[in-house]
Amino acid sequence: MRFLIFLFVILVIAGSLTYTFWPDYQYDFLVSFLINLFNTVSGYIVSKKYFNSDNSTFYQMIYGTMFIRFISLLSLILFLINYNYVDMIPFFISFVCFYVLFQIFEISSLINFNRENKK
Repeated sequence: MRFLIFLFVILVIAGSLTYTFWPDYQYDFLVSFLINLFNTVSGYIVSKKYFNSDNSTFYQMIYGTMFIRFISLLSLILFLINYNYVDMIPFFISFVCFYVLFQIFEISSLINFNRENKK
């Protein structure tokens, strides 16, 4: 539940900042947010599902899905930019900012899984 609240708060803050300061780029920010949201949710689900499995399965699933997610993100970004669905610079800057923010959340959730598992 905290996961969804955290992501909703990020969306509200980013949306209000975009609407206030860069109203022309709202679509680019929203698309980058949604792409990163899907990436983070899928990574969170996989890491939560396979966290208590043996090391071999855990690393195969984490790194395997990480590779698949990376290739799909790269393909989607290239598609959106090549066909001019988004403006390249604001989209890419917002994408990188959201990616870093969501990766921090994903890594911290893995650390929390580890703490809960040790108890």
